[in-house]
Amino acid sequence: MDSILSEVCILVTAAFALIEEATVSHAGLIHERIVAVCAAGLVAGPWVGLAVSVFVTWLAVAHHGLPLGPITTSMLCAGLVGGWLYRWRPRLAQYPLAGFCLTLGVSLLQSGLIFFLYAPSSQVALNRLEEIGIAPVLQGLGTALILAIVEQVRNQDEQTRAAAAAEVRALQSRMNPHSLV
Repeated sequence: MDSILSEVCILVTAAFALIEEATVSHAGLIHERIVAVCAAGLVAGPWVGLAVSVFVTWLAVAHHGLPLGPITTSMLCAGLVGGWLYRWRPRLAQYPLAGFCLTLGVSLLQSGLIFFLYAPSSQVALNRLEEIGIAPVLQGLGTALILAIVEQVRNQDEQTRAAAAAEVRALQSRMNPHSLV
């Protein structure tokens, strides 16, 4: 089941990245990259989180010209912290609130680094202040939604397995009557 979730997480991450590249010609309020990296770490572990963060950093820097330092720092933090939560506190990593908090923190870190390092005295700084307020919340909600969907898939899988196990036990009891013992 974990390998299936890892594959689903990678596909979702790739889909987010491709959708963003196809529909957005510049970085806007919603950075699906942060959501994808946080979700990848929380759902699939530190190695997948690291791989996705490197890929997403490359997309942000190479295709949108975003600054390497803040993007790399925030993406690596997102993937690795999410992955460490998955590894050492797996129950905590499954909660949508944990995903919300991680994504909120990473998004604030990224926005703050970009604001204070690259735009403190320009008109861009004023526009960036508006983004710093709303974007992290929206991105946190995106990660929380992904984790809620993964939780529903896990619950459905558990119910399916329990039903199959009960059916197997019922068939075994029919095949093994007590009179033949």
